[in-house]
Amino acid sequence: MFPTRSRLTDLSFPTELILEIVQHLPFDANTISTLASVHPRIKAVLYAHNISITKHFARRQLPHVFIDFPRDNSIVNYAWLAQCIHQYDTTDHIMATLTSELNHFAVESHNMALANAGLLLLYRISSIESYPARLTFLKNLSRDPLIAVWFVVHFSTLTARYYAKRVINQQTYAKGQRLNAAQVQFREDIEFAFAEGALNLGPDFIADVFYQEDGAEPTLMCFYHQHTNRPVGPVDQDIDFQRPVTQGPLQEPGSKPRSLYTTLLECLSQLYKSSLEDVAMGVIEVDTKFDDHHLAGLTLSGKARLLQGLDMNSESL
Repeated sequence: MFPTRSRLTDLSFPTELILEIVQHLPFDANTISTLASVHPRIKAVLYAHNISITKHFARRQLPHVFIDFPRDNSIVNYAWLAQCIHQYDTTDHIMATLTSELNHFAVESHNMALANAGLLLLYRISSIESYPARLTFLKNLSRDPLIAVWFVVHFSTLTARYYAKRVINQQTYAKGQRLNAAQVQFREDIEFAFAEGALNLGPDFIADVFYQEDGAEPTLMCFYHQHTNRPVGPVDQDIDFQRPVTQGPLQEPGSKPRSLYTTLLECLSQLYKSSLEDVAMGVIEVDTKFDDHHLAGLTLSGKARLLQGLDMNSESL
């Protein structure tokens, strides 16, 4: 017997019906490549209708994706949608850790949506190719989006301090003892590097540090080297603790751009009329502790405003 030929691959079979069949399938990172390998005609249809099929999958499976990860039509394609799914999965994993009952610095339930919005804003910042453009984007954010970014970076830092592994974990250098001046200085430096990495590389970096992915620590130490490398001073003359020594070229004095994390603190400091130290030490954490602050229980429309770089309302200014 001769194998029967599927009508789907016959030129007489309407393209509209092929599209109808494809759009009823679940989408994942492998859906399109698997279908495209079936037959050249299927492949041709998939890539001729790339944008429309992508939008259909997005609206059906990820109804908020165009708000959470905005792109123009030229970038709306299968690869973009697969990347969005990866970013949603990463966000979910981080949120599970930040809100875990085992986390003594867990994000409270009334602040979960605020932290989630902060992670999505980190993806927006890290997706900007040019470093000066990232700085400009950060400076142009209103107060509430800046709060969301600081909030999730702050609680991610606290979580990494006590629950991640290796150099970011305080037990790596404290050994269960009270921190001395040298150890406090190192904690400030390594956590500054972590915050800078989160702003530059986004939630993927946070997840890599949390879950001990290969390359996470070298990447963290690169930020440590570039942003917190300092001459050895009296506080470092401690026989019980030696801060890590990194090697490599540094940027020329005066050519080093403002760090993203410092820029974030400066923006919030101006808006709060507080010192950088007060912002860094948690004045916002105090303001968001109870469930009566204006960003508590953030709604979908509220999240959308923050992702547009806007405040919730004029009264929050």
